[in-house]
Amino acid sequence: MSTKTVLSEILQSSDVADRFISAMETRHRVQTSLMMQTVSLLSDVVDAHTQLSNMIHSYVIVSETSLTSVLAKVLTSMGGMMQGHIASSTSLLATLNDVYLKHVNFLVTGLSSQLQECDSLTAESHVIVIRAQSTRITHREKERLELLQERLEYLRITLVDFDSMRDNSARNSSRQWHYFPDRLLVGDCNTVFQKVNKSLEYHIDWLDEFIPTVWSMVDPVNAVVFVNMTSLRSNMASLSKCLTSYKEELNSFQDYLNMISTSISHDAEFTYEPPVAILSSFQSGGNWLESISTRYIANEYSKKELVEKVESKIESRVTTPVSRLYSDIQLSLLSEVRERIDKQQEIMVSFYGDLLRRVTSLQRYMFSNDTSLQQFMRGVSIWRMPTFTIQNSQVLPFLEFQSCCSISINQSINQSFICLNTEIREKQHKVR
Repeated sequence: MSTKTVLSEILQSSDVADRFISAMETRHRVQTSLMMQTVSLLSDVVDAHTQLSNMIHSYVIVSETSLTSVLAKVLTSMGGMMQGHIASSTSLLATLNDVYLKHVNFLVTGLSSQLQECDSLTAESHVIVIRAQSTRITHREKERLELLQERLEYLRITLVDFDSMRDNSARNSSRQWHYFPDRLLVGDCNTVFQKVNKSLEYHIDWLDEFIPTVWSMVDPVNAVVFVNMTSLRSNMASLSKCLTSYKEELNSFQDYLNMISTSISHDAEFTYEPPVAILSSFQSGGNWLESISTRYIANEYSKKELVEKVESKIESRVTTPVSRLYSDIQLSLLSEVRERIDKQQEIMVSFYGDLLRRVTSLQRYMFSNDTSLQQFMRGVSIWRMPTFTIQNSQVLPFLEFQSCCSISINQSINQSFICLNTEIREKQHKVR
């Protein structure tokens, strides 16, 4: 018989393999470095699971430190800050309205009324002039033409004096030129103002020549006259809108503040409770990990037995409960957190963006050296606050718990299993 055959028969008919494994187990107990390698791997697993358990306890279970409570406080604080800025904006708006009503409204209303009257009379005179080319007009119609001429001359005087009257009103303001809409005609309105003045001059001169001839058959009126009438009416209507644009912006601002104030939610509270069965399985898995680690260190388990237990139960006792618990938290809690944060961000970006645009638009009407509105915007605390992001809040550690803890658990478990299992299999192979 060959040596190989003899050794094979000895291996098959004796306890050599078991004795060799037992010897290797003894070596791994006696040699400190090998023992500590296994203990270190087990400790990593237990520590990772404990860390995950502590985070869940702190950020989910304990109401005082839970993510829902932290987020509710943050959202309530953000909502309160917005309400404060809405209140200060309302106060600013009240000041602007007060100045307008006391020192500007009568000028705008008076000039707008003149523009509307002249518009109506110009339309009426358009009809009279057409009739005058084919028939003798009545005394009443001649009086209407004379009234138009008178009203247009008065309007021209008002337009000439408008700036000086507005400046005089500003001097008498208790706000000392502040919050006063000096430049009521912004943008294209200055051009409209000039067009009205030019058309008035042309039309007044033409009426001065035309009215004395109305008792006789008049010559055909130049088409340019009718074009000027139409242009004058259009420009007067546009100028009237220009004059009221500032007040319309104030009204729009007030409507916006009323709307946004009622849209801010005062109920930031919400709750989350993890499923009892899943949480119980998760906690049981931690106890099981501590148990097999303690029993291995106490020499109640051999390394081979440890590997067998890990291989047969690690998925059902640890990894599956971790995955199920995280999935429930992800779907029921974190999705709600992200939705609320996104909604709050959307509301705040919209509000402060609109606030800045509206105040900037009102600034166009103020005296160039009046920085009252600019100072108001600089005083809004949101511009001086550090950036509020999820990264610098208490939310971040919880959102990352799965990536830093459950992955660590799986890595530690897999590493320990691979190392332990490989050792046993290598020793068995050497025996064979």
